[in-house]
Amino acid sequence: MSVMMLDAKPVTPTGFTPAFEYLDPLDPDEDGDVVVPTTRRGLTRLALVAAETGARFQRERVLHDPMAWMLSPRRLFGGAAAIEACLEREPCLRAVLLHGLALGLDAEPRQIDALLCDAPPDAGGGFWEGGDLGSEPARRRIGPLRLYSTLIVTTRGAEILQMFHASVAPSASVVRERIRSRIGATAAAQATIRVGVDLDCSATLCMLPPVFRVLVEGDRRVRWSEMAGLDVTVEHRIPS
Repeated sequence: MSVMMLDAKPVTPTGFTPAFEYLDPLDPDEDGDVVVPTTRRGLTRLALVAAETGARFQRERVLHDPMAWMLSPRRLFGGAAAIEACLEREPCLRAVLLHGLALGLDAEPRQIDALLCDAPPDAGGGFWEGGDLGSEPARRRIGPLRLYSTLIVTTRGAEILQMFHASVAPSASVVRERIRSRIGATAAAQATIRVGVDLDCSATLCMLPPVFRVLVEGDRRVRWSEMAGLDVTVEHRIPS
């Protein structure tokens, strides 16, 4: 997945001071340990951020300890550490976007928040009402840079290929060319490319990466002009 970097100046991997003393999680509990009230949903948010952090650092070969990132103060969370802040929804969203879109190791909250506009769609339809790309309403709703997606099922040799592709582009033809360059002209020709993501398709939902779920699920409109170059491809290969 490739995306345009934000203007935020990433914090360098060195020189962080942990927000609090590191407590070895493998040591026994002590009477003086601080109790942190939370909910199961809050713990799930924290687990999601930890998983995204570790996966990104491994994927990009970041020479920085994911645990240190979780324990260090961040501008992204107003000076708090992820292990505290990400129990809450908004910091969790910011962290998932930061790592899923590879936007550095830290950023100003406003720069991440600018990617999202938490407001219900317009009465006449919103970003997630896909459909015919040639329809006049779609052209009015979507700006020059749009999110396009497609789900393709095809055969290649002795295997069945199921591919979900989504990218921000100026036209469907640009998206079709990206698909052609990756899996060939036959798949590109059969691809039904739509504006937005079909959230009613279970096959599509099961292939969405966590960061993409954050962007497309719920009554949220996304400023895709801030994500020029976003390009996501997920493939499932099954022996035929």
